[in-house]
Amino acid sequence: MTFSSWNDFVHRLRERLSVSLPGFTAQQRMLPESRKGDPVEAAADARQSGVLILLYPEGGQVHLVLIERTNDGGAHSGQIALPGGKKETFDNSIYDTALREAYEEVSLDSARVEIIGRLSPLYIRVSNFEVHPVVAIATGRPELEGSAFEVARILEPALSEIFDAQSEAKVYSNTNPQLFWKAPVYMLPEETIVWGATAMILSELEVILKEIFD
Repeated sequence: MTFSSWNDFVHRLRERLSVSLPGFTAQQRMLPESRKGDPVEAAADARQSGVLILLYPEGGQVHLVLIERTNDGGAHSGQIALPGGKKETFDNSIYDTALREAYEEVSLDSARVEIIGRLSPLYIRVSNFEVHPVVAIATGRPELEGSAFEVARILEPALSEIFDAQSEAKVYSNTNPQLFWKAPVYMLPEETIVWGATAMILSELEVILKEIFD
């Protein structure tokens, strides 16, 4: 990924996000085996959620904020995710949802970030959520602190660390340790895997970035 400056990166990404996106064509590159056959279009009664793709420059690289969810016994316990969650009735927009959830989960100060667009929504049949990825930027590494109830740790990998480490792995169910699926994953250090909806969302980002910067 080659760009002349952080401002150049932001300008070109903002422009690309303003026109037609690759959508499911790009998302399905990281589609888990367990989700094959799921509908692409959201159900009429799907709940809405917003997640935040927060990018910032450090050391000549572009970094991304991810979280590892706490082990609370739920279906998504311990998974690597983007900060975000359900749109509430008091949220004026999905942008407000993503920023509010990022504040609640990692104490992100929304006044220090700028939203530059969004990626394609992704429907998750098993939870009946339509997830809307909001793309935001910060001019430097943000001060973050994970919620003790929701976040086991915060990860801030460079995009090159993520996108240069595609693999396939067995992914075990949190609710049934004997159940597993084959899934394409992004493999981070310490055998940390990014898979499922988060990987599908990042796959579209990867396709877009390769299109405009490679």
